[in-house]
Amino acid sequence: MDVFGAGTIDDYLVLATVLDHAPDARESTVGGLTDVARSLHQEHSDWPYPVWPRKDGLICWGATIDSDVLYWDTTDSDPDRWPVVVRNREGDFTRFDFGMAEFVLRMLGPSGERPLESPRLYGAPNSRFLNRADERRIKAAGGDPWEYLEELFEANEAEEYGAEDGR
Repeated sequence: MDVFGAGTIDDYLVLATVLDHAPDARESTVGGLTDVARSLHQEHSDWPYPVWPRKDGLICWGATIDSDVLYWDTTDSDPDRWPVVVRNREGDFTRFDFGMAEFVLRMLGPSGERPLESPRLYGAPNSRFLNRADERRIKAAGGDPWEYLEELFEANEAEEYGAEDGR
């Protein structure tokens, strides 16, 4: 985050900034997302995890456009060993025994091996990360920072339908 800042991969996987105040409404902050989780935790007694600042509480670090929310499980005293917990739109939780960096790398790997189903995430070498400043700069210049996604979608759709037709 110190090097690249907050941003998005393929207009799908949002990585939050650790800043307390986001420069624009679309940018998510760790604190803001964690506050939302705390409110939801209070509304739903079936949450299996506490939420920060409670001891061993979840801290939110990102989300997907499909409404999955991504957390660190802070049970371990060493942040380098915090696993990822995902809450999907239905409210179900899944814990992955690896950290944020590995989670993101796996999301960019082969589609059948990703932690989450993600038809809008194209993976390496096609996926792109844009930090918020670059996204704003491209839009201000009249460009579409996610224009390449249309081409990838069409290519993937053609490949999928070609495979179904026996081509």
